Amino acid sequence: MFSHPSSIYVHLPWCRSKCPYCDFNSHVLNDESRLNAYTKLITKDIENEAKKFKKSKLKTIFIGGGTPNLFGPINIAKIFDSININFHIEADCEITMEINPDSIKKTKLIEYRSVGINRLSIGAQSFNEKLLKSIGRDHSPKHIESVFKAANEVKFESINIDLMFGLPNQSRVMAKNDIKKIIDLSPEHISYYQLTIEPNTKFFYDKPNGLPSSDKQNLIQEDCLNLLEKAGYERYEISAFSKKNFECKHNLNYWKFGDYIAVGAGAHGKYRLTNDDMIRYQNASNPNIYMKNIISNKSSHKEKLLSNSDKIFEFMLNNLRLMSGFSIAHFESATGLKYDAIEKKLSELNNLNLIKYYPSGYWKPTALGFKFLDNLQCEFLKV
Repeated sequence: MFSHPSSIYVHLPWCRSKCPYCDFNSHVLNDESRLNAYTKLITKDIENEAKKFKKSKLKTIFIGGGTPNLFGPINIAKIFDSININFHIEADCEITMEINPDSIKKTKLIEYRSVGINRLSIGAQSFNEKLLKSIGRDHSPKHIESVFKAANEVKFESINIDLMFGLPNQSRVMAKNDIKKIIDLSPEHISYYQLTIEPNTKFFYDKPNGLPSSDKQNLIQEDCLNLLEKAGYERYEISAFSKKNFECKHNLNYWKFGDYIAVGAGAHGKYRLTNDDMIRYQNASNPNIYMKNIISNKSSHKEKLLSNSDKIFEFMLNNLRLMSGFSIAHFESATGLKYDAIEKKLSELNNLNLIKYYPSGYWKPTALGFKFLDNLQCEFLKV
């Protein structure tokens, strides 16, 4: 008995250049002809997944990268048509595509909207020209404003803007100016991430000068959270803010430990074999290997049957990001485990003032727990 995931993630792995902080599965595009070839093969991957999950009714579709808009409206249409042919798409399905704001024109946005994309995610990162250059971004603040204005005119149902803080030589004033600018634009959704130096990135091997101290980053975050709250944005996840009813449904499914289908190089998926048996899988990360596997009808999946410890840690890794926390009933239904598997650990962490049980029936991190969220999540590796 397979579960019937209600979400699908499509990974399009190429970019014009690799940002020095990026640890996603992205690769520099050296041959434009690969875009058409990859599109053809990813539609085959979609067909293969549909054989397993043919009863799935999709509530969310997310096309990420990489830089998906490199593929152009014709290829995006082919991918969307393949999903539409092979799965049932709910009438109110949230269909997101990530875009870079450097060179995309309004005519292209019109085509993406007509294909079926109803939610855009714009990788802005900052509205400060110097800060953008310091993190290797090719676009300018004017590009962001132009793309956002055009997207509004095309009437996408929701627009997200990605913003980063803790950038090299970023002051509190610079960070607040970024937030004030994004508030002026008034997107439905804002993703606000701290720059982290990840292994296997250019910044890891050549650390930039001028990174703000932890204390300064905390002050920057506090300043900006206050500004967003005053502007009417609700913080519903550690790095996500939205106007009312504009939360990202696709990401909420991840954070609530839901099941989802994955297609494309390096994409991760998760599904249930039975109520107790849960599979996490990943496609080959290298696009060449992924494409060869699809051509030769070989499975591109590496699958792992999750242990009870895996389920607990992954559940907490995701659910503790949510400001709403989690209920005992949700833990039990999402993992197939009983509450007593985590009861002792929750009691320990409650005594340390890192997590608290509320009369509403939910466990939630405290302010201290959110401040040290990584440490809190890692505590569940010990269960």
